[in-house]
Parts: sequence; structure tokens; C-alpha cells
Amino acid sequence: MFQRKHYQFHLLVPLLLFVFPLLGRTEPYFRDVTSDMGLDFKHINGFSAERRLVETMGSGGALFDFDNDEDLDLYLVQGNSLSPSAEAPQNRLYRNDGGVFVDVTASANVGGTGYGLGAVAADYNSDGHRDLYVTNLGKNVLYRNNGDGTFTDVTEQAQVGCPLLSASAAFADIDRDGDLDLYVCNYVKYALETDIPCYYNNSLRIYCGPNEYQGIADVLYRNNGDDTFTDITESAGVYEPTTRGLGVVFTDVDNDGWLDIYVANDMSPNTLFMNQGDGTFQEEGVLRGVAYNGDGLANGSMGIDAGDYDNDGDIDLWVSNFSLEANCLMQNDGDGYFEDVTFDTNLADPSFFSLGFGTRFIDFDNDGWLDILVGNGHIWDNVDQIDAKMRYAQPVQLFHNRGGTLENGVTFTEITAEAGLNETPYVVRGMLFGDIDMDGDVDVVLCQSNRPAVILRNEVGNANAWLTVKLVGADGNTDAIGARVQLMADGTTLLREITCGASYLSGNDLRLSFGLGNVSRVDRLNIRWHNGEVQQFDLGRIPIRGFITVRY
Repeated sequence: MFQRKHYQFHLLVPLLLFVFPLLGRTEPYFRDVTSDMGLDFKHINGFSAERRLVETMGSGGALFDFDNDEDLDLYLVQGNSLSPSAEAPQNRLYRNDGGVFVDVTASANVGGTGYGLGAVAADYNSDGHRDLYVTNLGKNVLYRNNGDGTFTDVTEQAQVGCPLLSASAAFADIDRDGDLDLYVCNYVKYALETDIPCYYNNSLRIYCGPNEYQGIADVLYRNNGDDTFTDITESAGVYEPTTRGLGVVFTDVDNDGWLDIYVANDMSPNTLFMNQGDGTFQEEGVLRGVAYNGDGLANGSMGIDAGDYDNDGDIDLWVSNFSLEANCLMQNDGDGYFEDVTFDTNLADPSFFSLGFGTRFIDFDNDGWLDILVGNGHIWDNVDQIDAKMRYAQPVQLFHNRGGTLENGVTFTEITAEAGLNETPYVVRGMLFGDIDMDGDVDVVLCQSNRPAVILRNEVGNANAWLTVKLVGADGNTDAIGARVQLMADGTTLLREITCGASYLSGNDLRLSFGLGNVSRVDRLNIRWHNGEVQQFDLGRIPIRGFITVRY
């Protein structure tokens, strides 16, 4: 088996030598380079005095390499004016052209004009080119990448239109048959003409909360392998008719080699669908401790992620929640059962007055411990008239992982101010993560509601050692979505998993980023591929600060 595979790598010359980036630094850890990179996107939500529900939900987008030139391009989803007489704005695709984003929407044929919410990218038809799925109020859209810089709308052929109010989506191979299946979060039963008016104290018009609307079921599509999909929501056991799905991540929580599905629901219990290995799932959110917070309450959950924050070799879960609720960090006991450790890790109090949407585990300083970044922004533009302690626009929050031991536990410290992130408030919804400038650390794109998109370039991560791993599958799953990589270096083992989706309304870089601190070399790389096969590489001779491509 080993002989059938090979790995190749190329190295990026580091911009900085090893330093301690957090000691005495006065410059921001993340710098706004939106103008420098030529990005000119402004989201339009169709704001009205009626404050219709859909106006405050979006938007998002996707960071993905659509032209296979090894850098990340950017797709941003537009809302709509919601006025019949107004010109409909378009979603936009920007090609990364040597560090500058160039608008190629027209030539690529992806300028949708529906009321868009989110996007996710993956190679659903196994031709080596990443395709694009866009969620909308109304019919969703699947764009097939033609491999020549253009896309074709194949929604009808593929049968994945789902004409509801859809939010996040994610691709993964649920049945290990070599092609990618699709999960779509649906929020509530909604139409513009039946929008419900809501008021605070019977006088101040506000956006309605989720409880004013009837929840609806999400949808799971099985890839048939012939460019079509089949709705298997009920037969697969993931039909939950009244949930309000907003965020989703495929991840293997019990380490059995089969991808499970964790869904963030708004004011409904979060759902965890455990993969039975036969094409079906069983919902075990309550049983495994992730349906409610530690107080037994269902939160207003939006953003979601999965990662090994405590470096103990299993996947933990993270969810961002509504204001006056703490976000939730759930620690895996190693068998796929969880404990809410939000208070124990010092993450509860700093998030209480914020309203979190897009979020991910991110080792921003490449020290080998996953930190957490949260994009915030209230849904009520007039929230200060309701509670003087809260604001509509809010800072992005950075929680630094201080590390720990099995005995003492891992804790976090909020360093939003130290990072310079408290100086500019945003109204974040989607939040996209990836190494845009190819310098070895993770950058961030903020998708704001009714405001311009913002690119925050990581200014400190590549001061530490790093290694970026890209996997290429030989079967239909060309990006090896669902594969796990363990990196061993200097007595430490780091675990990363390729996930398509996560955050909120977002598609993210599929490459795996490993922060290595002051390590000078990597010892081994263990890969459990998406089909369950395990492979080990001795990497002692490979220098750090580079990109490795491993082909199945």
C-alpha cells in the first residue's frame, strides 16, 4: 500500500526568523488589508423599517482555490435590495492574482442575484476542480466548476435546489463510497410576504427571534456518483422537523472512522447525528452532552467548529451563541461524550454580552495550541435602545490558548485588546479562514451584514515555525475531506481534521495548518485517510516552514 502513494512538498521562504511575537508587541496581530488586496465588496441586506427576519441573517462566502493555482480565491455572497424596482446586486468571485483580488464574476458566470446567505466549496463530481454551493432564501444553487475559469449552474440536474430559507452547508463522504454528500441547514418556515412584525415594549420595531417562527428540517443529500443527488434525510435518520439549523460541521467525534454531523440550532437543542457506518445516523445530542449547555438550556447557537484544542488526540466542539449566553466549549472524553468546560477554561464571562456568529479554532500564533476567534455583531441594529451595555457592531474576540496538562487543564485568556481587535467594531456574520498570502499562518475574512467585507491579515503567526499539509485523494474525494493527520514533533502530537464547512455560512481553506512554536523539525506524519486507511511518513528530513502535498 505504501508503494502506491507518494508525497511531494515545496517550501515557502519564511518572512521572519523565530521570535516571540506576543512579547512587547505594539502593532496589531491582525491588519486590515482589504484595500491593499483590492477587495471592494459591500453586502446589501435590503434594510427596511419593517426589519424583516432575513435581513439580519447574512452573509457569508467561501475561500477556495477554484483555478488550481495553489492560492485561495474568494467568493462572497450578496443579499438583495428586496425592492422590485431596484437593480439586484450580485454574488462575486475574486481571483487571487499575486496577492490582489481581481473580480472575475462575469467571466466565471457565478453572479447569482437571489437573496444569498452562505457558500461552501468542494469537488462534488470528482473531476479535480472545486465546485460551489450557495444557500439562499429560496432555491439554492450548485455551480459546477468547468476547469477553464467558468462555472455552470447545474442545480436542476443535481436536484439540490432546496427552496427554503437555508443557512450553512457542508460537504463530506458520509458512506465512504468515494464521493461527497451534502448537508444543508434550514432555518425556519419563512417568506417575505408572511414576515412577522416584532416589537420591544410594544413600540420599538426589532428583528424577530427564532421562536416567532416554525422550525423546519435540514436536508441531507446523498451523492449518486452520476452528477445527481438524492434526498435521504428521513431514510438516513437525520430528519428533525422543528429544529432551526444555522451551522454544521462533519467530524468524527468517537474516532471510529465514520464522520458524524454536529448542527448548531437556534433556540432548539443542538443535534449530534452519530454515523452508524451503514448509511444511517442516530441522533445522540442529549446522550453525548452536546444538545444543551452545562445548565441544561438550549442556546441561540450560530457558529460551530470541531478541533483538538487540548492536544489530547480527540475532537472537541465549539459553538458561538446569542448575547446574554456564554459561548460553549465542549471537551471530548475520548469516547465521543462531552462536558461543557466553558467556565472552567475562562471562556464564559468574556462572551456574555457579545453575540457570536462566525468562529473557528485557529492557532493564530503557531505555538501548537488552538486558539479561538469569534466574529460578533448583534442582530438588532437598535439594541442600544434596549440594553445600554450592548452594541450592534462589536469587536472580533481572540481567545489565546495558554496550554496546560492533563492534570491542570487547558485555559484561555481573552487578548482582544492586546491584539488590537478592540479598536474597530464589526457586524460579523460569516467568517472565512485560510492562509491567503501563503506565509504559513491563518488569515481571516469578515463577512459583515449590510457593510463591506474585511480582510484581516495575520501579522504574527509566521514568526513561529509552521507546516501546512495538503492532502489529495485518489478516489472521488479529491480533497480528502474527513481525513485526519497527526503530526509528531519534539514529543508533541498535534491532530488536525479536514472539514468542509464549519463557522457560519462559510467555506474555509481545506489545507491543514500546524503551528510548531520553536520546533526545528518534524518527526512523523500519520494520516488516517477519509476511507479509513492509515499511512505513516517519517518526515525527519523535511524542513519546516513549508507546504507539503501528500497524495493517496
